[in-house]
Amino acid sequence: MPPPNHSEPSFSRAHRWVIGLNTVLAVAAALGLVVMANYLAGGHFERYQWSRDAAFKLSEPTVRVLDNLTNDVNVTIFFQASGQNPEIYELTKALLAEYQHVNPRRIHVKNLDYTRLVGAAKELLATNSLVGLQEKDFVLFQCGGRSKIVFARDLADYDFSDLLAGRSQYVRRSAFRGEMYFTADIYAVSYPQTLKTYFLYGHGENNPGDPHGGDSKLGQTGYSTMASIVKNEITSDWDRLLLQGTNGIPADCQLLIIAAGAHEGKILPEELDKISTYLKQGGRLLALLTVDCGLEPVLKQWGVIVGPYRVVDTDPKYYVENHTFYSANWVPGHIIVNPLASEKQSLLMVWPRPVFKVTPEGKVPGAPEVSYLALTSTNGVDEKNRRGEYPLLAAVEQGVISGVSSPHAGGTRIVVAGDSDFLDDTVIQLGGNHYFAARALNWLLDRPQLLLEGLGPKPITEYRLYMSRSQTRKVQWLFLAAMPGAVLALGALVWLRRRS
Repeated sequence: MPPPNHSEPSFSRAHRWVIGLNTVLAVAAALGLVVMANYLAGGHFERYQWSRDAAFKLSEPTVRVLDNLTNDVNVTIFFQASGQNPEIYELTKALLAEYQHVNPRRIHVKNLDYTRLVGAAKELLATNSLVGLQEKDFVLFQCGGRSKIVFARDLADYDFSDLLAGRSQYVRRSAFRGEMYFTADIYAVSYPQTLKTYFLYGHGENNPGDPHGGDSKLGQTGYSTMASIVKNEITSDWDRLLLQGTNGIPADCQLLIIAAGAHEGKILPEELDKISTYLKQGGRLLALLTVDCGLEPVLKQWGVIVGPYRVVDTDPKYYVENHTFYSANWVPGHIIVNPLASEKQSLLMVWPRPVFKVTPEGKVPGAPEVSYLALTSTNGVDEKNRRGEYPLLAAVEQGVISGVSSPHAGGTRIVVAGDSDFLDDTVIQLGGNHYFAARALNWLLDRPQLLLEGLGPKPITEYRLYMSRSQTRKVQWLFLAAMPGAVLALGALVWLRRRS
């Protein structure tokens, strides 16, 4: 038998053509399936947040705001990526990516590194009248000719507890405020409101426009951070108000703030009459009363008595630095404090006066509803050495007022604290004080309830690894010698195997 002829084709030309065509069609069909799957996934996808502690997991109120947007919102992350705030930059970028994923049609996010894109950075600053800014790291929100800006310094909470207690010289970032700022700013530029807040003055009050507080001889400290919260976070214009003489409370006043710290004198009777009339017409008041300023009789009409003696908390769990500061207990139940209590935010107050409910004789129809917001522990002690649980903050609300045509015909709202120092520039950034101020102002100004539901700082989880010198040396040998050596040994074995 002759040997087989290996040069003869195993398949005919027609057969090979059919096989080739079948392969092409199979590849085309596979590519078609991939394209169709991606097309369907683009409109019918689900995103899952696997990280339980992620600082950029969006809350339901934020999702509702984003879903209801009808105008485009342009967001610019104006950061130096490798600059002084790398952690805040990464958190900001990740969080805003989630915003854009929820509503890509309306939320448009872009990163602008001002050290790399110098021309675009200068154009943005010039276009938005931001050329004179001293701080360069910020996020800018724009919609319909309106804009809001939030700086990197405002996007984190800092834990000062170890520093104040002398346990450490390290101040760490404890929480990320991105969502509470970004959602509020998107809402503000999308649904603008006209709000006006007035700070009472004329009795030695702190000047909210002066970071140094005014007259240092009176022991005053600045209230500029509080004014900044009013302006930038609550989107309310503010001004100072002098009630003496013929001056009255302006018709556009939607919130009156009285911070009675180091006072030269008390509020005059004629001024008290004007404040009382304002409240009866559905006014809103934030009363911060470290000292007796004469407002106490007016507040008593609304169911609140501010005690004459200051209190401290002797429980070691709550006091800090020899009782000068201490952390109060939140009282869950009111919309202002519910997330503060659930997130275990601390409240640092400075030797406050207690705030008590007036006990009515029987049920009075239409009487104001008074709610406690924060308490001392049961080891609170006043200046008369009386021990007990003392209330420190109270909220007052009265329903719709018939026959009243004012900006707040929906009812009177009051927040009372026996301390003005806890919201001054030296203390407001400690603990949850800033967060409380923003939530109280939102509630007083009747901002949408969705901005009060669950929008708060997200904890930044920090892990510390402590090792002895010998353990550190072992880890160094592991990474510098053992692991590279294992890879080299494996490579040598493979080489020997192939050689054999």
